[in-house]
Amino acid sequence: MGGKNKQRTKGNVRPSSSGRAAELLAKERGTVPGFIGFGTSQSDLGYVPAVQGAEEIDSLVDADFRMVLRKLSKRDITTKLKAMQEFGTMCKEREAEVVKGVLPYWPRIYCKISLDHDRRVREATQQSFEQLILKVKKHLAPYLKSIMGYWLIAQCDIYSPAASAAKVAFEKAFPSSKQPEALAFCKDEILNVLQDHLLKETPDTLSDPQTVPEEEREAKFFRILTCSLLALKKLFSMLPKKEMRSLEEKLMSLLSQNKFWKYGKHNIPQVRSAFFELASAFCQYLPELVKAEAPRVCPAVLLSIDDSDAVVCPALWEAALYALATIEDCWSHVNARKGVLPKLWTVLREGGRGLATVIYPNLLPFISKVPLGIAEPKLDYFRTFFSSIIQGLSSERAVSSHSESSAIITAFMECLRFVMLQKIGEDDEQRQIHQMLIFDQLIPLTDAVLKEPRLQNGPLFYQIAETLSSWEAKAELSSDDGTDETFQKLLSNFWDCLLKMCVLHVDTLDADEKSLLAISGMLEILQNPNNATKPNNRKSLKIRFTDEDESEKNAENGKFTEVKNNSDSEIQAEQQHSLHLRKEALENLVCNLAELSIVYVNEQKSEQHLKFLSALLNSFSSKRVFHVLLEQGNSASCAQAKSQEKIKAHHENPSVQFLHLNLITWLKEDWRKDTHFLVDILYSVLNCCNSRDERKIILDDLTKMDLKWVILLQIIQKACSSTTKLSLVSGWLKGDTLGERLVMLADDLCHLGLKPIVASSETSSSERWTLLSLVLSQHIKNESLIGETFVERIIDKLQAALSKARDLSEAGNTEPSVSFICEVASSFFSSVKGCLLMPSSEDLLFTIFQLCAQRQDATHLTDLLICKLKHTWMSGVNSLVHQLQSMQKQSTFLHKSALWVKNQIQSSSLDVKSLQVLISAVSDLLSKLLEAEGLSGHLVGAYVERVTPNKTEWEKLHESLSTEWMHKPLLEGRLSMNCEHLGSYVKLCGTTKLPGHLCASALLSKMVLSMLKNGIVHGYDDAERKKIDNIIAELLYSLQWIEELENPPYLLLEYLHMLEEMHITYEKFKTLSNTTNLQQTICDRSEEHGRLWSLTMAKFLGLFHSWCCVCVYRFLPLTEGRLHTLQCLSSFLIEEEKKELVFDCVAKLMTCMQTELSTTDGQYIWKFVVTISVKVQIILNSFLSAHSSKMVFAAGFCTTSENHSLYHVPLVQIFACASCDLASALSAYFEAAASETIENLPVNLISEWKEFFSEGIHNLLLPLLVKVTETKNASETAFQNSVLTSVGEALTYISKDQLLNHKLPAKFVAGQKTNLPDKLQTLLNTLSPLLFFRARPVQISVYHMLYKLMPELPKFDDEDLKSYGDEEEESALDGVVWGLNDTVSQEKDFPYLSVHSHRILQTSDMLQTSPCFAPLNYQMSFYISMWCAFLFFLFFFSSLFPLTGTGLLSSQIPHLACSVYHITLKDLPAMVRLWWNSCEKRVFSVVDKFTSKYVSSVLSSQEIASVQTSTQLFNGMTVKARSAAREVIATYSVDDIFIELIIQLPSNYPLGSITVESGKRVGVAVQQWRNWMLQLSTYLTHQNGSIMEGLSLWKNNVDKRFEGVEDCMICFSVIHGSNYSLPKKACRTCKKKFHSACLYKWFTSSNKSTCPLCRETFF
Repeated sequence: MGGKNKQRTKGNVRPSSSGRAAELLAKERGTVPGFIGFGTSQSDLGYVPAVQGAEEIDSLVDADFRMVLRKLSKRDITTKLKAMQEFGTMCKEREAEVVKGVLPYWPRIYCKISLDHDRRVREATQQSFEQLILKVKKHLAPYLKSIMGYWLIAQCDIYSPAASAAKVAFEKAFPSSKQPEALAFCKDEILNVLQDHLLKETPDTLSDPQTVPEEEREAKFFRILTCSLLALKKLFSMLPKKEMRSLEEKLMSLLSQNKFWKYGKHNIPQVRSAFFELASAFCQYLPELVKAEAPRVCPAVLLSIDDSDAVVCPALWEAALYALATIEDCWSHVNARKGVLPKLWTVLREGGRGLATVIYPNLLPFISKVPLGIAEPKLDYFRTFFSSIIQGLSSERAVSSHSESSAIITAFMECLRFVMLQKIGEDDEQRQIHQMLIFDQLIPLTDAVLKEPRLQNGPLFYQIAETLSSWEAKAELSSDDGTDETFQKLLSNFWDCLLKMCVLHVDTLDADEKSLLAISGMLEILQNPNNATKPNNRKSLKIRFTDEDESEKNAENGKFTEVKNNSDSEIQAEQQHSLHLRKEALENLVCNLAELSIVYVNEQKSEQHLKFLSALLNSFSSKRVFHVLLEQGNSASCAQAKSQEKIKAHHENPSVQFLHLNLITWLKEDWRKDTHFLVDILYSVLNCCNSRDERKIILDDLTKMDLKWVILLQIIQKACSSTTKLSLVSGWLKGDTLGERLVMLADDLCHLGLKPIVASSETSSSERWTLLSLVLSQHIKNESLIGETFVERIIDKLQAALSKARDLSEAGNTEPSVSFICEVASSFFSSVKGCLLMPSSEDLLFTIFQLCAQRQDATHLTDLLICKLKHTWMSGVNSLVHQLQSMQKQSTFLHKSALWVKNQIQSSSLDVKSLQVLISAVSDLLSKLLEAEGLSGHLVGAYVERVTPNKTEWEKLHESLSTEWMHKPLLEGRLSMNCEHLGSYVKLCGTTKLPGHLCASALLSKMVLSMLKNGIVHGYDDAERKKIDNIIAELLYSLQWIEELENPPYLLLEYLHMLEEMHITYEKFKTLSNTTNLQQTICDRSEEHGRLWSLTMAKFLGLFHSWCCVCVYRFLPLTEGRLHTLQCLSSFLIEEEKKELVFDCVAKLMTCMQTELSTTDGQYIWKFVVTISVKVQIILNSFLSAHSSKMVFAAGFCTTSENHSLYHVPLVQIFACASCDLASALSAYFEAAASETIENLPVNLISEWKEFFSEGIHNLLLPLLVKVTETKNASETAFQNSVLTSVGEALTYISKDQLLNHKLPAKFVAGQKTNLPDKLQTLLNTLSPLLFFRARPVQISVYHMLYKLMPELPKFDDEDLKSYGDEEEESALDGVVWGLNDTVSQEKDFPYLSVHSHRILQTSDMLQTSPCFAPLNYQMSFYISMWCAFLFFLFFFSSLFPLTGTGLLSSQIPHLACSVYHITLKDLPAMVRLWWNSCEKRVFSVVDKFTSKYVSSVLSSQEIASVQTSTQLFNGMTVKARSAAREVIATYSVDDIFIELIIQLPSNYPLGSITVESGKRVGVAVQQWRNWMLQLSTYLTHQNGSIMEGLSLWKNNVDKRFEGVEDCMICFSVIHGSNYSLPKKACRTCKKKFHSACLYKWFTSSNKSTCPLCRETFF
């Protein structure tokens, strides 16, 4: 034996001793041994194939399988589970031959692991076994005997998934026909395994006591014990009968063991249950063996009859019944009186202890097997038996459970019938028993059930009825032995006792109402059990009693059918005569009870007795009963007696007499709330009437009486619920009496709530409305309950009431009436076929639609009422469309509603909310029409056509629009018009109602969109398409009208928001409509009418990008419409078309006479040229060269600006704009004129322009700009968008000299210290505040002028820079900053300030370029901080401020702010960083996230790119940039030694600090190196320095460090190769310096201490 770590000698292939031993065993025994794993005990052995030895057999086992089989022997549950799952997967995926190699080792593993404590492992084992079977199939046969016992146990596993998996594997292995043969083949081995588990095994032998807890060991043992018992039972059930004999010998040894019989008393319920199941199997399959062991079987089963465990009880009773049937002398082996029956009585008295559904169905077969000797004395025996059952029924558990009580009652009645049919002893004794069962058992049980409401719905009454039917059949059949007399006497006793019991319940003043109703229900069931409602639908087993011989035969076969003595002929007789004897007895009983009840009703006014009488009459409505009731009512006064005699003389029918004498009196009692039972009595009376006319007369009389409406309601409701009752009152329902009364009711109800008077109670109103709803909506066989004429009259009343509701809603509370009318109408519309073809119905529907289509302020209806009204008219429309389709008729509702809607939208009386409600109602109507009629769309198309205005009406709607819209397009030059068109117009600022055109276009557009969205084919022919295009064009016209208004009122903005919410947008039209046809329609209208139609056309072409080139000459000769069309098309024409058209027009103007210019065509040509030609610079060439002498007109234009009172005259504004635009065009032309162009111009033209015209124009425009901006009201009108735009654009061309020589009035700021000239300081003080002017063109113009002044400012700061620090001196730029600061501090309107901030920061960008900017750093840092905080305010809150007057959308503000922030970070990062670090935590975080996400990546990329593209070169240093990592690497080289410096940009650059890292510190002290890094970091962080500048600073420091350092004379290098140090150790003699490491190596290698160079001793 060698050590573990010894290496085997090379070439030694001899196996180890253990391997040789395994091989030797294989040769001797001929089997392949398994390697016994080192488990924790002998019982935990796991077979795995040997690793070495027996190579010829071991080669069959795959290596992977060997590994899995080893894992299966582990103790860890998770390991075993995963290993078993892996084993199953391998069996499924590997080849069959590979899997077959596992079979020799599988039985041992399976037998062990199939009994594992973990249920998941057991389930996985069976699933893997299934895969193994599917793979190896018949090759499993040699191993069956070793695994079959455990396999059968696994199929009986108490964990269902594991048992199911084992059964599936068994079925995969053997077909159902082969399974008995397989079990027979292995029966001996199975028995051995099962007997070992039942008799030998213990918890300690099945599991290791040292490692497995006691609780787990016991649980496993009890589970295996239970499974073994069940497996033995399963073996009996599956083995062929011929094989059972061969097992008797071995089973005798099992049954002879006392340990086996003790399992019946085991403390584990599952074990006891399995034991009793096995006992049943023994009785069923091995009866002879059971008879031999009867002394053991009978006590074990019968003496355990009181076991109350729910798991044990079913198996126990099954075993008891099998034992009684199998063992004839069963009772001789037990003491029944002391051991069995007392336990049975205890169980019965306790109601089965919660197991009544299991125990009680077994009582009948049980007592049928009790011999007469044991039942002596019989009277006491049966009394005790039935009394115990009744006592058990009274337990709380049985009463509270319907299934428990039903099982007890059913068992009681079955046993009662059985005992009644038995021949027990002598006649006297049998008679006593019968009397005891009736008097002492059945009647008390019935009484108990009547007193307990929870038992009244049980099966007792049905069981009694069935029992009575059986007894009656026996009584009807004559027999020699006196059986018929016996049962006749029995029935007589029963009815007598039942009558006495019922009388006890009824004959008391405080009788229980539930008990009385239970009595009536019982009598109804006894009268006709088949028609009565069953208490439940549960399928119940019926007991059939057979003859004694048949019972014995059934017992021998092991099938227990309960005993009965009826033959087939008797059953037929029972069906024929079951009710013959009962009718008379029942009627006598009912008459007695009715007589008793009427006495209490008349004398004591007992309500419960009256209800009981109603229930009796409902089931037993006969003249005899009414006659009895009349006899009891004879005791009356003299006057009453005469009245009674008169009624009796007039009516012979006792039921009618009872009606007039009693029922009508009860019906008239106002205090009575519940009248349902009285109506039931009425129907009982009607049922006894002789003819239909008699019934109609009675009901008409009742209708004319002043009875409560609820009575009529209940009469009709009960008639609708039953065809029998309907037939009784059908004539009355169709009659005039009821119809007229209902019409009067409708009129009263409608006026009751609408008039400002006190209404009746809500309950009464509700009942009356319910009555109306019922008679209108309820139909029988497609006919209304009442006459059609009355239905129409009632609808008229409802319609009239609703039409008045709008007027009377303020005066009274209309909500109840309107609500009830909605409910009635909704029910009527939805349930009555053809109802809406009546004119009154359509008028009602139209009235409801009107209420829903108006806003609640007008109707004064609540939200709930509006919802009800909407639901009502939508259900009505749905019914209407279906009826129109089926009957092909026209609808007056659709016609009236369309005309009403058309009138509403043209009346100009709607606000936005009213229009929205109207559109919503019409949309709902269209959706219902579309939904009902599908894709045809005829009704929808007709409805839209009715609503659409005609041509004349459209023209009137156009005229209703205010002409205020003209101002804006005229000033902007988009239209040209004569002065007569600019007359007075109505201001819109105070309007509260929408123009009719807006309402009509919005409503019709919504309707058209609905049609297009649903793809109605009807709408795509040419005529319909033209109508749709006209409607869309009108909406676009309305939208353009709103857009052209300078300051549209809030009403119109709300209108636009409504259109957007309703998805009436350009995008929808573009998606759904044909834009080509729509474009043609708009262009035609533009050419015909011009004006706003032309602007609409331009907007349409710009949005839809659908303009196609056309010949522009077709617009000649020009009209106003064609002129406006050409003006609006100018932006869409290509340059060649513009040039050609303008050339032709200019040529015509230049050739025409002056008188011709005043003609219509000449005016239009002139306007067109003025509009178009100023935008085409090429015209200037021909114009200037031909008319140079006419340049004077430009100056003439500008002189008009001197009269400030004409500023707001539109024509003056247009002329001023044209003049300034011309000046701008000329300035741009002369500035950009090329030399070739100048040569073609007249001589001195450019010099004249610069010296005379330009100077004069700008000297006028600059004061004009200042003057206009000082006007307070000018900034809020179109003036700023037209005149200021033109003036500002012209001033952008002003020269620096003209600015410095301005003629503005002096403007200085108090306390301002400046060294600038007065004119320059005045100009700065005047222009700087204008950067914050609200008109954006002014900002742009001022920015350009200030930009031109910036280069002039530094020269005034030369002296200031020399004396910097003197507080009395200020920089020249202070003037700009002072002006900005003063304006910012006074600015209150944040949205405007945000726009101006863009210009401010651009100005600050200019300030940075100035040499005098350094002294302003601290002051500018304050402004930068303020601007940055303000910019972030705009990022998140700009949407909160309206941007009126800016000409910008709200979305532009955040973009401008972001652009400014980006510029500031780029140019002034240190100042922004200073502000950021001073922010509070919340703002700090927001700024950090925003910068990191949107700005840092851009700036980082720019910084890295600047490094990559830098042309700066460093001697001895290379610089590389990595854009992905945001880092710059500088490599400094000294004598082949490289020093790296890494500069890392942060993710929030430039807010965060730049990280500077170094990989190597060479030849520099730590403190010196830290100083360099700090210096570089400070420069990059706080000095706004670039990376390249910082690297240059760092390289200079390193160069100075290594400058003049000599090489070490040992390694001949300045820097040491390993520790990167410099030469520091100097020789005192030669003064040469060496590295310390080099000297140490020199001294140690040479064994000398001399200098390497001079050889002197080194100190």
